[in-house]
Amino acid sequence: MGTALSVRGSAPDKSGGHMGRLLTLLALLLVGLGALPARAQDGAPDALFGLPLVVREGGWARYVNTSPDGPPEFVIKLGGPGRHEGKRGRWVLIELDVPATGRVGFDFLVEGERFSAKSVLLMRLRVPGRPPNDTPAPFNKPGAERRPHPLRETTEFIAGKKLAVSEYSYAGGITAQWSPSVPVLGLVRVSGTQSFQLEAFGVGGDPWKDATAAGK
Repeated sequence: MGTALSVRGSAPDKSGGHMGRLLTLLALLLVGLGALPARAQDGAPDALFGLPLVVREGGWARYVNTSPDGPPEFVIKLGGPGRHEGKRGRWVLIELDVPATGRVGFDFLVEGERFSAKSVLLMRLRVPGRPPNDTPAPFNKPGAERRPHPLRETTEFIAGKKLAVSEYSYAGGITAQWSPSVPVLGLVRVSGTQSFQLEAFGVGGDPWKDATAAGK
């Protein structure tokens, strides 16, 4: 990606380049989600994990970024059904707070049961005060679909709950932990170029309540 961007205390872009900053922020976030290589010149994007969705109406999960770049905290929520060019899917919503901008949303219309490069029919960028910006099939490129390699089965204690966890590895030194107990993407922890871990999860209510990492 060339240059890294930290959103902690970022100043407003006086030239009106907020959109460019937000797209760079999205790229950083998606590196952690396994959607993009660390550098654009590395070729086709990695799969977006290709792991099963955990569909629970009203479900959400909040994550803390453990890398030096990117949002300190973000939320993934399960949205409602949607349609694009005759295909049906379900919305997966990623929210993060951006200084001087507000709460930004990256929404993905996902077809089928797995969150993968091929299954994302549409990406929608939501920025306060701006109309939504849609990008069809943003990751569906040759070589984008890659299969996870299973490593081991283990358990994790998150928010006082014991979770059964499956661990997978991917090209580029990325590992991901997945649990059927965690709504939406099922992710518990991701390690690699960008790393993050689950902080809290639930069904219904405000997923940002009691958030701890924002503003640190």
